[in-house]
Amino acid sequence: MSIVEYGDFLALYIFGILLLPAVVLGCLGKRIKWYGMVVSIPVLYLLMGDRLKYFLLVAGTMVLVLFIYYRAYSKWKNKWIYYGTLALLILPVVEVKSAELVHIKSWAFLGISYFGFRIWQLVIEIHDGHIKEFKLADILYFVTFFPSVSSGPIDRYRRFQPECNEAIEGGTYVSKYLKPGAKKILLGMIYKFCFADLINQFWMSRITHEVTIASSVEYMYAYTLYLFFDFAGYSLMAVGTGYILGITLPDNFNKPFLARNMKEFWDRWHISLSKWFGDYLFSRVVLNLMRNKIVKQQKYAVRAGYMITMFTMGLWHGFTVYYLLYGLYEGLMLALSDMYIKSKAYRSHIKKPGYDWVSRAICFHVIAFGMLLFSGYLFV
Repeated sequence: MSIVEYGDFLALYIFGILLLPAVVLGCLGKRIKWYGMVVSIPVLYLLMGDRLKYFLLVAGTMVLVLFIYYRAYSKWKNKWIYYGTLALLILPVVEVKSAELVHIKSWAFLGISYFGFRIWQLVIEIHDGHIKEFKLADILYFVTFFPSVSSGPIDRYRRFQPECNEAIEGGTYVSKYLKPGAKKILLGMIYKFCFADLINQFWMSRITHEVTIASSVEYMYAYTLYLFFDFAGYSLMAVGTGYILGITLPDNFNKPFLARNMKEFWDRWHISLSKWFGDYLFSRVVLNLMRNKIVKQQKYAVRAGYMITMFTMGLWHGFTVYYLLYGLYEGLMLALSDMYIKSKAYRSHIKKPGYDWVSRAICFHVIAFGMLLFSGYLFV
C-alpha cells in the first residue's frame, strides 16, 4: 500500500491520525522532535512503498558521504574536497533525471530532488563555516522531515535545527503552531480539492490534445491556474503539517499573479526554491563572474547569472526539451525585466495611473506562456 502525499482525503486522514500524538505533546509543552523522527518511518513507507529501500540506501550513503566531508573539510579546508563532494552528491539526482529521459529503471524515490537540495545545502553551509558541529540526529531529522519530503518547501538547516530542539510552551504551541497550521491545511485543501480539481475536471482535461493556436492559448490559461492552486494547495498543507510538528516551514507562495515584473514574480512563486537558487547559485555565479573579471560590469554579470540559474532550474526539473526551453525562457525574461526596471522608460511610467495593473496584466501573460512551456503541451 502507498499513498500520495496530500493527494487525497485518505492521505490526509492517515496524517491526521499520526499527528494526534504530536498535538498532545505540543499542548503539554513537550518537545515533539523525537516523535517527529519516529513517525517519519511509517509515513515514508506509506509514501514510497517498495521504493523505501532505495531511499534508505541512497539517503544513508549520502549522509555518510556528508559526514566524511565534514570531517575532511573541517581538517584541511581544501576546495577540491568541497567541489568533489558536491559533484558526488549531485550524481544520484542526475542519474534519476537521465533514467527518466530514456525510460529505464533507476534509483528514483519520492522526493529525491528535494532531498538533494537539503544535502547540497548542508555541503555548502559546512564550506561557508555556518555549521560548526555535525549533529547526526538533527541532520537526519532535517533531511527526512516528511511534511515537505515530496514537494518542498525547502527549509534551511540553520533555521530548522534550533527550532526542532526547542521546547515550546503549551499555550504558545496552540496559538502559534496548532491554530495557524490547521488554517493552512484547511486553505490548502480548498485550493487543491476545490479550485485545482474543478479546473482540471471541467476545463483543462477537456481541452483537445491536438495542438492549435486556440487550444494552446486555452491550455495556457487553464494550466497556469491549475498549477497554482494545485501546487500552492499542497504546499500550504505541507507547511501546516510542519507547524503541527512544531516546525515553521516557510510559506511558498505570496499572491504570485499580482507581480508587476518577472523579478517580483520569482519573489512570490515557489519562494523557497527561488531563494535557494538565489543564495546558493545565482549570487555565487555573479560574484565569480565579477571576481574573475569574466564580466566587467555588474549588470551584465547579474543577467548572465539569471540565464545560468534558470537554465539550471530547468535541468533540475528534468532533461527534456520543454524543461530546458522553460529554463532559458525564464532566464531571458528575468534579464529583460532587469533591463526594463533600470531603463528611463520604466522611471517615466511607474508613477502613471493604472501602471501597476497594466504591468500585472502583461506580467501574467509572460508567466502563463512560461507555464505553457513547462507543461509540455506544445511537445506532445
